[in-house]
Amino acid sequence: MTSTERSLIGSVFERKTSTAPTNPSPRFANVPGSGFPAVQHRSKSAFARAKEEEKNVGNARPTNVPPILPTQPAEPTQPRELEVNSPANDDYIRRQISEENERRVANMSQDEREQERHEIIEQLGNGVGDLLERVRAARSRNAPKVPAVVEDMSVQKEQVPEVSREIPIVSPLPGLATRPNLSRVKSLEDFGKRAPPILVSRTRPPTPNKASRKLRFAALTPDDVHVYESAPVSPKRKALPLPPPPDTRDPSILSLGTFPQNGLPRKRPLPISPEGLRADKHEQNIANGRSEPEEGTPEYIRRRYFPDVPADDPSVSWMKPSSFNSEPVLLRFDLTGALIPAEISATLPSHLGLHHHADGDHAGYTLDDVFLLSRSTVPAQRATMLNVLVGIARRLGMQVRDPHYAATITELQGKEDELRRRILAAGLSAMNEKGGVGIRAIEVVWECLVGWDPLFDADRAELDLAPAIMSALQVPDFLTQTTELLSQSALPPESMAQLLSIVYRLSQESNAVAESIMTTPRLLPTLLQTFLLTPIPPPPDAPLPNPVALQLLIVLASSSRTNATALCEATDALLRFITMLPPTSPFPEPLATTLLTQTLRLYSTLASYGLYSHIATTAASYFTSLSEYAVSSTSRPLKVAWAGLVEAWIVCATDPHHTTPPHEILWSQVISWGWGVEVLELCQGITEAEVEVWAAVWGAASAWLEGARVNGIRGGEEERAASLSAIQDGFNKGVEGRAVGVALESLRAELAQINETPQAERYQCIQRIGVQARVLSSAVRLWLACTPTVTTNAPLGAPPFDLPFAELSSLSALVVSHPLWSLVARGVEQAACRSLTSFLAYFHRLSRHIPGTSPDLWVAQGLSILSKLLPGDEDHAFHVLKVVLAVLTPQFIGALAPPSILERGGWNANKPFLDYTIRPNREVYLSPSDVTPESIMRCTTLRLPSSSFTVVDEHRITGLPLSSVWLTSPIDHLLRSGSSPVFKALPSSWDASEVDVVRTSLLLVKVIQEILLRYSLSHFALKRSEMVFTCMKVFMLEHGQDQAYSPATGDEEEVFRDVVVSSLMSDLLAPFTLGAASASSPTSKLPDIDLEQASLPFLGQGTPFYQFYTDFLGLYDAISFSHPIFASLLIPPLALSYPIDYRRLLWGDFAHVLRTVRIPVDQVIAGDLRDFLYPIEKGEIIGNYTGALLQGTVDEFLRLVAVHHVACNIWPDIRSEGVGVEQKDVAKKLLKVVVEMGDGRTVREVLRYRQVRGEAVIYPPACFETSGEWIADRAEFAHQVLGGELHERLQGVFNG
Repeated sequence: MTSTERSLIGSVFERKTSTAPTNPSPRFANVPGSGFPAVQHRSKSAFARAKEEEKNVGNARPTNVPPILPTQPAEPTQPRELEVNSPANDDYIRRQISEENERRVANMSQDEREQERHEIIEQLGNGVGDLLERVRAARSRNAPKVPAVVEDMSVQKEQVPEVSREIPIVSPLPGLATRPNLSRVKSLEDFGKRAPPILVSRTRPPTPNKASRKLRFAALTPDDVHVYESAPVSPKRKALPLPPPPDTRDPSILSLGTFPQNGLPRKRPLPISPEGLRADKHEQNIANGRSEPEEGTPEYIRRRYFPDVPADDPSVSWMKPSSFNSEPVLLRFDLTGALIPAEISATLPSHLGLHHHADGDHAGYTLDDVFLLSRSTVPAQRATMLNVLVGIARRLGMQVRDPHYAATITELQGKEDELRRRILAAGLSAMNEKGGVGIRAIEVVWECLVGWDPLFDADRAELDLAPAIMSALQVPDFLTQTTELLSQSALPPESMAQLLSIVYRLSQESNAVAESIMTTPRLLPTLLQTFLLTPIPPPPDAPLPNPVALQLLIVLASSSRTNATALCEATDALLRFITMLPPTSPFPEPLATTLLTQTLRLYSTLASYGLYSHIATTAASYFTSLSEYAVSSTSRPLKVAWAGLVEAWIVCATDPHHTTPPHEILWSQVISWGWGVEVLELCQGITEAEVEVWAAVWGAASAWLEGARVNGIRGGEEERAASLSAIQDGFNKGVEGRAVGVALESLRAELAQINETPQAERYQCIQRIGVQARVLSSAVRLWLACTPTVTTNAPLGAPPFDLPFAELSSLSALVVSHPLWSLVARGVEQAACRSLTSFLAYFHRLSRHIPGTSPDLWVAQGLSILSKLLPGDEDHAFHVLKVVLAVLTPQFIGALAPPSILERGGWNANKPFLDYTIRPNREVYLSPSDVTPESIMRCTTLRLPSSSFTVVDEHRITGLPLSSVWLTSPIDHLLRSGSSPVFKALPSSWDASEVDVVRTSLLLVKVIQEILLRYSLSHFALKRSEMVFTCMKVFMLEHGQDQAYSPATGDEEEVFRDVVVSSLMSDLLAPFTLGAASASSPTSKLPDIDLEQASLPFLGQGTPFYQFYTDFLGLYDAISFSHPIFASLLIPPLALSYPIDYRRLLWGDFAHVLRTVRIPVDQVIAGDLRDFLYPIEKGEIIGNYTGALLQGTVDEFLRLVAVHHVACNIWPDIRSEGVGVEQKDVAKKLLKVVVEMGDGRTVREVLRYRQVRGEAVIYPPACFETSGEWIADRAEFAHQVLGGELHERLQGVFNG
């Protein structure tokens, strides 16, 4: 029998013989005489019936072993096969061998011992000592142990030898002792080696009866349950019982009693001493030597299929698992969407639920895993992954909003928009699912749309923050889907509120999206019924009204007049929030106050279009009660909303013909209601710090006085007197004056710190600036409304009340020159700053009444303010332009221009073009910040566009803010007269000619330039490049025209040949010449831009300036006849800051016109002559310069430029440093060509030209007459290059 076969047999024992007869089975002891078994009831178990049978039968079941008669006599000794394998025999043999070895070693000499030692080392290696120690240690561990004695159980002495001779059925577990993460427990090491209890004790305690049996549980505490490392589940691995924790403390084994609920336990190996580590390694090696590796492991595959290949052979390295360091680092997220650091991703246990993906060795889910599992067919798994996407989207949104976000994922920076679209797509695909999947999908969409972007006040501007997201969203389909979800009412209240917030965010994006919301079938009625028209009184489990729905209606109404008209029908039901004031409302008082406030804001929005003002008459009694409640209320937003609504209704009543439909509210009704006096009562108990209330109340009072001036007796004299008696003392020495002072100080403080404000907080700072500016704007407006006349130039005897005029004037000067305007680019920021521009516009009206304000100063103020007005301020812009042009009379202009220019209609020749520049689109009328009778009739939207345009276009909504060249816009329309919309809509009385338009435009620019420079407002004037391009456009009026100048007849058909036009252009360009720069002209020191940027407002992005310059140069070649101004305009693009193409065009392609361009150096339009001299030209263009000099076709400025660059390429003393051998050869060739082919003037100028880079430029002819040591150096260089004969000819030139 082989050893393998013997291992399958357990312990063999011989039973003792017995002569007692075997009793029959008691099962059939009571069988009735019929021969059939007795009937047994199934209510008793087989075990219970057997016990009863034992009691009934006298003889019990024998407990001894049945006798077995041996077939042959027993031998006195055991068979040799059993003796060899018995542990006792093995020990005896080992002892004999050890004794024999000791005797042999003792009888050996020292040399023999050394020889044996060397032979053993040669056979077994140097580690034979360690090998013997490992064998001895393994032998001691495998030695048979005495089985543990069970308490209260006796063991017979004769049984012990039998147990010691037992052959175990279960082999020892080799992997148990080698696993570093499981402590070796004695009970487990002996598992399978000990005999079962039946072999230990032959006596068995009696089985308790059913009555005495009780179910007992162990008294466990949380400290008795331990969390071990999570090993990957393998179907080939045998299940082992978990051992108890070791006696030594191990931080990797955590007790549930001390397990941190919010912590993440990591997989850490058991700390083992070095000695234990070596012992485990030895143990593992021995185990590997006598047992096969686990099935499925790389070593198993190698031994099974590649037995002849060594384990370290590279050809089988593909079977080994790749190490952690070699794997690419992928971002992994936990179930909350938080990023898991890469260093702990491989150490987290699997019970956290972070290993349910392909790569089971790393905790957490990659983005691809999350997106894949978010489409899972298992609802729970899909909902979990959608929740992960919620966390990721929330963190990415915070990362975009805050550049200093602490948890920024640097690997995803710059990829936020792409991930946002993918996450949104995952949420949209699951919105229609039921249960938790649909709820989580709505939350994903909410995070991508609402939670992603920062909060803005979008009632007055389009956000347009995510056009790509809106395109991917497919807004019409999404709104239809949202309607179905809301109408089913199967979602929890939180999800319903999130859907409402999503629709509200979409309405803020653009007017087009708001239009889609209004046109989606059943969406608006569903929103009203779900979130506003809730039962009254509300049931205990019913949701309360949501104020966000009212904010949505406000945005929809603000987007367009069409939407506002459609909302009028649905607004009737909202009167419920007016009739039940907060103290008597069935809703909580804070909620009732918010609902009331938002309803008043909605009514005010409708009144801005002249709509729904009849409700003031229909519900007059309710609004009377509301007015009384607002006075006594402590809610600041409620006071502001009520004052704003009163202001809008007063404006509607000022001219009832402008409401829709007409006469919805009358001025007589406003008088009877007494709003003019009651609105001032809102200020009772208000401190100077509550600036929003002061601004709203003063705005309503101003509207009341402005309406009284139109509809009141004697221009509203009685109303003004009543209002002044109520407010005059307050402004002079009361709380109103202090409120103005607080606003002034706060506004200055905010302006001082806005540049240092972080980008994430800048919008909030701009909002605070707008709030403070609103107070000042309302105060100045109220001051103007209290004046007895509206005539601007009429003298004012005494101010209605005191204002800090000096502080207001200095603040106005600070605001118009503040860098704040460079930060205001988006529509929401412009909407927040409209109160600031309104303050500037109202102060300009007030400034005319301040003593000491001259007409030219007032014009300068108006022009500087015009450049800062924003979209929606078109009415203010028209007013400022009107009064400024009215001041610019022939008497005011005086000697600046001939009086004949204004004889034919004055400024009316270009007034239509200037008006079009301010408002290019007549179909769009943006509501002003303060509604007027005209605005309520013509207004088409209350929201500003998302951003301003930089290119003039007929499709542009607004022309504000104005560009710096807006006064030259009439010339632009002349250049495009065939397609200009102004020429298609000119009034019949307009009869100006092309020359008249050019004359008035250039004259207006000249007068404005003079006034602005006089008051040090040069940064509002035209820059050099802008002025050059303006004059270029005057010449380009002849481009493509079939006309020519005839010297014989004297006909002057070209506009630029008009004497007045030429004179005006010369005057406009003179301050920008080199002569003016040397005279320290203020205009010459202004910061300039290049012509390519200056041409953008006219040419746009599609036409490069190089093309315009090519046409301009061709026109000069065709019709100029050496016109000096025309020629001077060719020079600016030749500066070295422009591409070399411009210089090649003139010096190469149009070299024949060079002889006609004779511009003196001091008349060159430039800021510095160095712009044309440095850096030194090289290459092909030097040949053009040399050819022009040798041919004698250039003179004055162009000759200076050519001589400079040719000389700098020849002489080492003025040549650039670091010139190579090739450039030296070029210098020698140039010198030979100039000397051999040039005339005397050219040779002398090239040989004697001298400039020192970094010092002041020497103008000709002084640059040819200097002397110094450099002359001798040049003469020596010429001698080396030219030889003796030519050098002798040049001695006179060098010695001069």
